[in-house]
Amino acid sequence: MTEADVTTAVTAVEGPRAHERAVAIRSLFRALKHTKLVFADPTRGLRTTRQELLPTTLAPDRLAGLLETSSNPATRLVLALVALHATSGTDLRSLVLADVLLTRPQLLIRRPHGRHVVHLDDTTDALLHAWLRYRHQRWPRTVNAHFLVTQQTASATDPVSADYVYRRFDPAGLTLRAVLADRILDEARETEDPVHLVRVFGISITTAMKYIHAAHPHRAGPVPH
Repeated sequence: MTEADVTTAVTAVEGPRAHERAVAIRSLFRALKHTKLVFADPTRGLRTTRQELLPTTLAPDRLAGLLETSSNPATRLVLALVALHATSGTDLRSLVLADVLLTRPQLLIRRPHGRHVVHLDDTTDALLHAWLRYRHQRWPRTVNAHFLVTQQTASATDPVSADYVYRRFDPAGLTLRAVLADRILDEARETEDPVHLVRVFGISITTAMKYIHAAHPHRAGPVPH
């Protein structure tokens, strides 16, 4: 395979797929060269730019009745925290009981780059208390300090799996990432101030600017990378 062959293979697709294909081909030839099965690397001069995808919104009717898709207290709380407060799957799995500030009502999200306080609305606060009551009734002797527990984790100290969190959205035919993005984008439509998004959701200024750009495409300037 020559450099021209590599270029042809990569440019046969567009967007993120082109980037993914370039990375795959480059990794393949690096492995082959490392094992001395090839001596020339045709990907050496390959340059690709990863396309940054702007967030897109969900149709309003897909979010309507989201909480009605489940009667499970944990599921309903997860749906509310993501749909109303854009809480990520990582945030949900990392929460511990000590992060619940019942007298406020608030949740403390601990992230590598700092802390973010979620100010709960009445609906989410009610769902939170319903989950805590259910949690205590179902597993009164659990030593697991994580906020979310399951039958599998109640007898251990591990967080729930990522798959557990993401599957809460399956009955609604949605994904956690899509619902989270929809919430931030909805807020971005109400403001052109990225700092507001940073304060409300605890996201980075770069991420906030991408949502502002998506909500207000008339704004001058490129999407930040």
